[in-house]
Amino acid sequence: MKVMSINCQNNDANKRGGRASSGYDYSIMLANHIMDNEYDLVGTQEMSISFTERLKSILPNYVFSGKYRNEFKLLRKLYPKMKGLSENNNILVKGQPIVEKTFSLPWMPHNFKDLWHALKRKSIMRRIASGVLVKVDGNDIYMLNTHLDYATKSVQQRQLNKIYQFLATKSKKYPIILTGDFNLEVDDEIFANFIDKLKKIGIERVPINDKTNAKKYRNKSAIDHIFLSNSFNIINYGIVDDDNIKEITDHLAIYVEVVEKENIC
Repeated sequence: MKVMSINCQNNDANKRGGRASSGYDYSIMLANHIMDNEYDLVGTQEMSISFTERLKSILPNYVFSGKYRNEFKLLRKLYPKMKGLSENNNILVKGQPIVEKTFSLPWMPHNFKDLWHALKRKSIMRRIASGVLVKVDGNDIYMLNTHLDYATKSVQQRQLNKIYQFLATKSKKYPIILTGDFNLEVDDEIFANFIDKLKKIGIERVPINDKTNAKKYRNKSAIDHIFLSNSFNIINYGIVDDDNIKEITDHLAIYVEVVEKENIC
């Protein structure tokens, strides 16, 4: 089973359905990469409505699972450009989802100091996590995909707490895959604690430590992460090395290839 996580960068090209001003079609490049590498599950972030609809038309063998964090249904009818402002964290599933769930994460600061900080950083926006129960190679697997706040530690902490609580319940029934742009490095205290808590319930981070975020930032390591239940055996993992999709995002996509341990011959 192969899993990828990619932040698709909701820029002008994304809002145009993946079409760059030069005419280059990023949606076709991403679709070709997904098909060529035969991913079973792809966690995406910052997917606009236009980009999502375009990818759906090119990837008919994948189901796009997850809702938008803001629908803007009425406003989109009055102002079609609003389609570019509503993002999702869709999970692309090669197969048929059994159960789908998208839920809100905490996103409003609880005190004036944090609120002022968030306003200055323009980070106040609804955040969601998209989940899907899916059968892969005859096994039921639960995957959760998310995109956390990028500026306010107290908000990030509450978001991590809710994700942990959700997975602590799901992990009692199913093997877990967690993907996303967490906007946190592994040496950040709140993220390190989150990693430790997940490890105690049998979910561990795939050790992809290469810098994955935009070059303009000074982070020296990954902020995009994949976590797996320890019922999986990792065959391969790393950052995605494909020049055709590098312009789709200011991040680096990451991937992992696994088998369930009982299926190892």
